[in-house]
Amino acid sequence: MISEKDFIPNPYNFSQESGTVKWEAPSNIALVKYWGKKQNQIPANPSVSFTLSDCKTITEVAFSKKENSAHFSFDFLFEGNPKPDFHPKIEQFFSKIETFIPFLKQYHFKIDSKNTFPHSSGIASSASAMAALSLCLMDIERKFTAMSDDFFYKKASFLARLGSGSACRSIKGNPIVWGEHPKVAQSSDLFGVELGFEIHENFRNYQDAILLVDVGQKQVLSSVGHNLMHNHPFAEQRFVQANKNLSEILDVFKSGD
Repeated sequence: MISEKDFIPNPYNFSQESGTVKWEAPSNIALVKYWGKKQNQIPANPSVSFTLSDCKTITEVAFSKKENSAHFSFDFLFEGNPKPDFHPKIEQFFSKIETFIPFLKQYHFKIDSKNTFPHSSGIASSASAMAALSLCLMDIERKFTAMSDDFFYKKASFLARLGSGSACRSIKGNPIVWGEHPKVAQSSDLFGVELGFEIHENFRNYQDAILLVDVGQKQVLSSVGHNLMHNHPFAEQRFVQANKNLSEILDVFKSGD
């Protein structure tokens, strides 16, 4: 079984002076939602989601080597404009993943991100944003060390989870399961995995219609909602129900019912 230690790279040379990478990642909608989490973004229950091909974040990261490696250094643009409100979250994300991405303090990053849908509107923009950024960082790391495509996507999902839990389900398309579950082979609390069986034809062109009724941002952040599950009287029963629902929906994916 893969552990966190497997994502800590062997020493490598920061040989590339500068460069640019660009990735996109879709938002995802949970069919069985995870609600409540443990330390280090570990889910209290497993979840499964499908991705939205037209609702995505597109992120370009330019990197250049710097002399002072004591601190993180980055500029962040959203829709082409500076967005200082996002800086604390990125700084926190970098702090969480530094052990696994040791080149972070060696370079200055210019992060230019845009969405094809409104952010903070309840369509999981943090998931697609952290997934796209994680894919960019993995693309940079791949310039320093060899890795398989399978490892590349697993580690990208692992990193994205540390930025926003459900972001680990936005690395790839198709239904993605996050969280250990006995009916899903190689399922993990550390990253999302694709289902290991053929999805029934009925769900090959699954559609999600989104009606925007308010141009404002949602009032209650997901992180606040997750914290409400601590010591909640119905929490344990909710986790049991989520596991049962996931087992049942896996059968639905196969049967097409």
